[in-house]
Amino acid sequence: MVVMSEQELSRRERKKQANKARILKAARDLFQAHGFDATAIEEIAEAADVSKGTFFNYFPTKESLLAEIAAEEVCDLRRLVTVDLADVTSAVEKIQQVMRLLVADTAPRLRLTRRVLLETMLRPSDISTPVTQVEALFERLVKQAQAQGEIRADLNSTDVAGALTGAYFAAFSRWIAASDNQPATLGSELEAVLKMLFEGIAGPNYELCSDPRPRGLQQEV
Repeated sequence: MVVMSEQELSRRERKKQANKARILKAARDLFQAHGFDATAIEEIAEAADVSKGTFFNYFPTKESLLAEIAAEEVCDLRRLVTVDLADVTSAVEKIQQVMRLLVADTAPRLRLTRRVLLETMLRPSDISTPVTQVEALFERLVKQAQAQGEIRADLNSTDVAGALTGAYFAAFSRWIAASDNQPATLGSELEAVLKMLFEGIAGPNYELCSDPRPRGLQQEV
């Protein structure tokens, strides 16, 4: 029986990680340049300088690449909160920085981001998805903000986290529908939605129409 030394195992693990990273980078570049459907696995393997067999050692399908790309984004967001913003005391400031990182990562790869979102949002699954993981990250930050008095404590933290996630998707949807698709446009769209969310939309006569049910349901008992 052959027993590998720790040094050999470490070298082998580094090689595996390097192969995986090259495959993911090649996939991101090709998906953005040519689209997901128009990109073949053989093209990704060639761009990553690995064999097709090696590709399948890491990813069983082309679709699995999208899940891994999304998972990397979630890891970047967690690292931002736990490491880069470790000294930031304001939880709301952390929320805003997370949103800005989402914009920074989205803007250069519009076509790829749109496909990843479709794959992760529209396919029902019993397992945690990148979208639900981002919502969970927001919920933890919302609870911190509530404890600090930055967000109302009487609000449901899950609902607030969902609203924050929805704010990003609302800005993203409007952005991809725009003609210029400039990164600054997405950033300003998101800032406007967040400002409205944090400041509220209720007008002076809000209490006059405080029944939240649709008009057709208000008469039901």
